[in-house]
Amino acid sequence: MSKFPIYERTLFAQILAITAGGIDTYTYLTHNGVFATMQTGNLILLGINLAQLKFGDAFNHLWPILIFCLGAAITTLLQLKIHNKKVRHQSNVMIFEIVALLIVGIITNFVPIIVTSLIVSFTAAVQFVTFNKLHDMPLNTLMMTGNIKNVGQFFVKGFVEKDPKFIRRSWRTIRVISSFFIGIIINAVLVHYVGNYAIFFDVVILCSALFMLLKERASV
Repeated sequence: MSKFPIYERTLFAQILAITAGGIDTYTYLTHNGVFATMQTGNLILLGINLAQLKFGDAFNHLWPILIFCLGAAITTLLQLKIHNKKVRHQSNVMIFEIVALLIVGIITNFVPIIVTSLIVSFTAAVQFVTFNKLHDMPLNTLMMTGNIKNVGQFFVKGFVEKDPKFIRRSWRTIRVISSFFIGIIINAVLVHYVGNYAIFFDVVILCSALFMLLKERASV
């Protein structure tokens, strides 16, 4: 049995990565090029639109950045107030994510796209702050730049220092990156066929993560 809680294991991180890649693809394709999680991309597009005097488009990228920051702040505040960091807290966060994305899928065709974009960005921030470790090592399931860098560093350390621990870390990180990529492909295909309702795929994936959390919570 693993010494790490379920939410720090590789399979759980892969599920979150599939969702993260999926919702970024979803908002990019259905919300006028806005990213839900990759705020660096939003910041770049914000600057480009401001430089081109496209102020309306610029604000579409500004609001997700602000809401993502707010979501991270609120989640951190709650973590500081709630000292129980065990599975109960993680499962409650997962339920919040599922409900939020369900709401997005239900209202998506009836409200301005900025509304659903902000809900998804807030939800992504909650996930980012709450689930940030893999085998007690820092992990980012939303953005892959750092993970790709880690793959190279871990492999070099593993071979040069002859430490299999780093090789294992590299392979775990590759699995997370691959899952993120799979989420992108699946959601791109689903958006093509079902449009805004593609978000329900990510809800189903998160439900599997919730099941894993509840299963471990029941055994605690």
